[in-house]
Amino acid sequence: MICANLLSIFAKTPDAEMRSVRISLLLTGSVLFCALLGSLWTTRQALPSSGGEDTAALTALSVALGGTRGILSEILWWRIGDLQKQARYAELLPLTDFLVTLDPDSPDTWVYNAWNLAYNLSAIHQDPDEKWRWVRRGIELIARGLRRLPDSPVLLRQMGWFWEDKICGSADGASAYYRTQAHVLPHPENFGDLQEGIGGGSAAQHPMAVALAWYLRADHARDSLRAASALWHQTHDVAMLPLLIRLAARAWEELAPQQQASFLEFAADIQGLPPQTDALLKTLHVVR
Repeated sequence: MICANLLSIFAKTPDAEMRSVRISLLLTGSVLFCALLGSLWTTRQALPSSGGEDTAALTALSVALGGTRGILSEILWWRIGDLQKQARYAELLPLTDFLVTLDPDSPDTWVYNAWNLAYNLSAIHQDPDEKWRWVRRGIELIARGLRRLPDSPVLLRQMGWFWEDKICGSADGASAYYRTQAHVLPHPENFGDLQEGIGGGSAAQHPMAVALAWYLRADHARDSLRAASALWHQTHDVAMLPLLIRLAARAWEELAPQQQASFLEFAADIQGLPPQTDALLKTLHVVR
């Protein structure tokens, strides 16, 4: 399928003369190219699609392609966009899978393709279960990327955003259904520590806590503060307050003046905080 998709590109140009030239050039190397690609695709199929990425095999695959990797990537990007416009979604998955294999060390490649699955492709369906199938594939693609690049802030933030926007948000009408299925999705290693740190109550059991844990793994203060604020507003679990205040202090310089003013107004009425957290509020010039 991959080779057929690539070859079809050269037959789509409307200029007959240019098409003839391209086909002539293509024929000189098509047999060798497709043989190489077929061999590489066979190697890729032998890699695990879940449960872990074979780093050595992926590296060997990239080295084998050499200078053709960038050209092949461009062709695949073009073909993916073309297939999407034609609503030929069943053909997207093998191309997407092969594209991230070509460039597994680029976080943007993982994010682009995961976003395409979780947002663009899920949006064409009305049935919640069918929408969920695409959302889950997008999230699982980011999880695969994290097995390759476990400390990538880009991938960690994207995972947090999927949880915040798709699972906990309201823009997608099927989010309530997604929450009934979200137990099958990957959680970050620090999730248990976060649950313990915020008391194990209602906030710790809320799916927004998973988004928060991903943002904390990414070490992104403003994203973490946004998720923690949403978690507080949805649960009003007082065990959240010390963490919320610490995150506000970390992200303070990144906040707009209006956001700072809103937080100071909110924090002025908080009662019963631990002494250390109360002292942190004073560094933010909260009048209590």
